[in-house]
Amino acid sequence: MSERLSTDANSKASVTSTAADVGNIHSGVEKAVHMMWNNQYDEALEKLRAKKDKNPRYALEWANVSLVKTLMTSTNEDRETLLDLFKAADSLSTSTKYNDPMFSDEEGDDGDEEEEEEEEQKTRKQLKKEKKRNKKAFKARKKDATKDGDYFDQTWKLECDVIYADALLIRSIGQLMMNSYIKGGINLRKAWGCYHNLIQQVERDTENRIPYELKMCIKYGTGTFYAFLALVPANLMKLLSIIGFISDRDLGEQYLIEVFESNTIRSPFAALVLCTLYLFLPTGLGDVEVSLSRARHVLETMNARYPTNTYFHGYANFYFRKKGEVESALSSITRAAENAERVGLVPLLIKYLYADTLFMDQQWFEAREQYRKILEHLAQTNEKFAYTGQVVLSMAACYVMQDKEKEALIWFKKVGSMYNPKSKNDSNSPRFANRVIANPRLLPLSGVYMLYINRDLAHMNKEQGSRVLAELKRVTEGKDLSGPEAENMYNLFAGVIEKGSGNIDAAFVYMNKILENEKKIPQDSMILPFTYYETAEMEYRRGNVDKAKELFDKGSKIKGDGNETLSNRYSIAMKQLRRATMDRGAR
Repeated sequence: MSERLSTDANSKASVTSTAADVGNIHSGVEKAVHMMWNNQYDEALEKLRAKKDKNPRYALEWANVSLVKTLMTSTNEDRETLLDLFKAADSLSTSTKYNDPMFSDEEGDDGDEEEEEEEEQKTRKQLKKEKKRNKKAFKARKKDATKDGDYFDQTWKLECDVIYADALLIRSIGQLMMNSYIKGGINLRKAWGCYHNLIQQVERDTENRIPYELKMCIKYGTGTFYAFLALVPANLMKLLSIIGFISDRDLGEQYLIEVFESNTIRSPFAALVLCTLYLFLPTGLGDVEVSLSRARHVLETMNARYPTNTYFHGYANFYFRKKGEVESALSSITRAAENAERVGLVPLLIKYLYADTLFMDQQWFEAREQYRKILEHLAQTNEKFAYTGQVVLSMAACYVMQDKEKEALIWFKKVGSMYNPKSKNDSNSPRFANRVIANPRLLPLSGVYMLYINRDLAHMNKEQGSRVLAELKRVTEGKDLSGPEAENMYNLFAGVIEKGSGNIDAAFVYMNKILENEKKIPQDSMILPFTYYETAEMEYRRGNVDKAKELFDKGSKIKGDGNETLSNRYSIAMKQLRRATMDRGAR
């Protein structure tokens, strides 16, 4: 494989092949959409500015510019601002959906200035009365058309319904990510109702009355919804299932691929969601190379189309890390950061990923310096980064790997006051820090712990695995690892390293040591649930399906630290196991 993802013409052609089929109802915002994904944020905003307060489509894309721009910062402040912007878009879509259609091309007339000024001066009461009158007239026209057997064109209303659903979905995800579960859950439920209704209209449209580009927007939203449900923790999915949600990853992926290949205004977002599915949704008992191959195709296509983008180069970093190709991972994340900084942004998330990649490559000093720069920036700006606690833990881990345990312990004690309580991404940080503070025997293991929870430990090649195992032995040599938690955490990490290196017999030796001491290990520790998962996966790949099922069943019931993250892996693996068992029975 080449070091860089290919950016040849063939990749680009795959997303432009259907351009001739695309309708023109969104021609006014198309350029702005492409600009935002190529880090041309100011230019995109300028194209949307004139109509963002009147036209809901422009309002939504205005909000999307900020979404794309601020995803790389991941601060509380940016997330709060986004909630307001998407609220403005969904409110505008509701208030104008019974108006005359506002489809227009980019160079079209902005309308009479006196008329616009008059609109702006209307009171809330007048607007509400006007909306009611427009809705009544709309229904009357629809009734007359139905009575006469004529087709009634309600494309504009459908457009507004799509905009409302899109804005509501983003708001709900933002609220859930900020631990606002009640508001987020209510809005997620509303969004699901909208998409369910919209996709049914698409399925009934046998005469292709709905414009192609609008269909792609509906399929993007529905596909994203299904994909999001596939990514939520299993315990939350159980709750969502009770109130009517359905997680259908395969159908969601099918819709998203169709949108990605359509070259419509939602193609880039569809590509981003697909990359999230392929790179972050656990493969469980499946073949990770299949998912990585699909991710590569999307990344090559989008990096060819948007050469100065940040996100797809950033996602390429995860792709290469999962391949164990650290040099290429560093190259990709460096390019992502440079593209963002070139337009004046401080991409905190990208810088954090750069530091994590250095950490994966066991460049402890260099990684520590990058983490330090992030924390210094946050101290100067008072921004609340979504991963601050993780950065502090990583700082401590670097000191551990440099044999500076005194300094490391100081940083562990800072986690409780520095982590982000409003961020779901940071919720586990203080738990592990408190465990280390309460049991300093865990301190020498914390460096490899960070590699494990970042999933880098599982994706190291044989040479990297040998290096990190040697490092683990070095930092623990002569240290007191007595006691069931420290001793067996060492066994877990050593076993995972051997497993990733293909030394399955050696991995089983470590895992069996843990299981033999199960009754002595604290139930609230991460050790047992992770050990059962890793061992069950190895048993399955050895063909011991019944033993794997027994281990998965038992491990999934243990609620140790990190269980929220691990629950998805258990859920996916157990579904795959049930399917394999059924197939075996059928044969």
